[in-house]
Amino acid sequence: MAFFMPEETFLLQSRRLARSRRVQTVQHIAGAVMLIASALTHLTDPHSHHVVLPVLELLAGVALIGTAIVEKVRKTHPRVGWVELAGSAMMFVEAFAKLQQPHKLAFYILSFIPPIMLLIFGLFDARIRHALYMRANDERFEMKQRIVLPPKKVAWDGLRAYRVTEKELELHHTDGNIRRLSLKDVKNREEAVAWAVTQFERRGLVAQ
Repeated sequence: MAFFMPEETFLLQSRRLARSRRVQTVQHIAGAVMLIASALTHLTDPHSHHVVLPVLELLAGVALIGTAIVEKVRKTHPRVGWVELAGSAMMFVEAFAKLQQPHKLAFYILSFIPPIMLLIFGLFDARIRHALYMRANDERFEMKQRIVLPPKKVAWDGLRAYRVTEKELELHHTDGNIRRLSLKDVKNREEAVAWAVTQFERRGLVAQ
C-alpha cells in the first residue's frame, strides 16, 4: 500500500509521569520547608558563626516553593523544568552542607548524584515530554509510551480495520490477527484517539 502522505506526530501525555511529577514536587516542597526552618534556626542563633550556608539554604528553599507555585498556575510548558532545576539547586546546597560533616569520600560522592540527576531531568524536560508520541508515515503507525522502551510499530500493509475501546486501540489485520495498543496511561486520550482515527481513515481502515 502506497500512501505518500507526510509524516505526522501527536505528543502523548502520560498519567504516570504526571503523577510522579506531582509526588516529586510535594516531596521537594516538604524538603524546602524543612531547609528554610533549619536555615532560620542557624541565622537566629547568636552562637552560630555560619552565615553563608544558611543563607544559601534559605534562598534555595524559597526559590523552590516560588517556582512550584508559578508552575502550578502556568498553562504552558517551558523548555526546561524549573521545579526540577530549583529542586536540584536545593539538593546541591544540602550536599555541600554534608561536606562540613565527617564522612567517607563515597558518602560525599553519593550525596551529589541525586541533584546531578535532577539537574539533567530539568534541563531536558522538553525532550522528555516529547519522547512519548503517536506517529504515522507512509509505512507504519507507531506508538511510544515508555521513555526507555522502543515504540510499538504496526505496518499499514495488511491492516483492514480499527476499533477503539475504553482502554485500547485495536488494529485488525486481514488474516484475523489483532494488534492492541494500550490507552490506559494516556492523559490526553480524547485528542489522541481523534488524531489516530483520522490517520486510520485516511489510509482506508474501517471502524469495527
